[in-house]
Amino acid sequence: MNQIIIASHGGLALGMKKTVEFFGGSNIEYLEQTMTDTGFNEKAREIIEKHKHKNCIVFTDLYGGSVNQIFYRLLNDYDFHLVTGMNLSVIMECVFASADIDDEFIRNAIQLSKTQFTYMNDVDLSNEDDD
Repeated sequence: MNQIIIASHGGLALGMKKTVEFFGGSNIEYLEQTMTDTGFNEKAREIIEKHKHKNCIVFTDLYGGSVNQIFYRLLNDYDFHLVTGMNLSVIMECVFASADIDDEFIRNAIQLSKTQFTYMNDVDLSNEDDD
């Protein structure tokens, strides 16, 4: 069983969770580090410990950021997938996966999301339908 965990600085994780739920996703946990919150290390360990018997996929917001670093260190003690630079399309691919997610699935989802990352000012829409 896949367990999605979204972790970020500030309110990004909750926003991502609510957005995925808007599209029908469920079974998502989130964890946020704030300026006034203490004990994020322990909270991160607790959430991984809680789901250690599941196929966990953790998404963090920034490569090299403190949230990512904390989960990266947890890879020494726990078996889970860690993806940083969270992206809505990758999270949705994982949330709606019908089978257990593996390394190859995650790599393919990341590669697919790169095709959606576009500077729209460079796109010529003059020949496109209104949809």
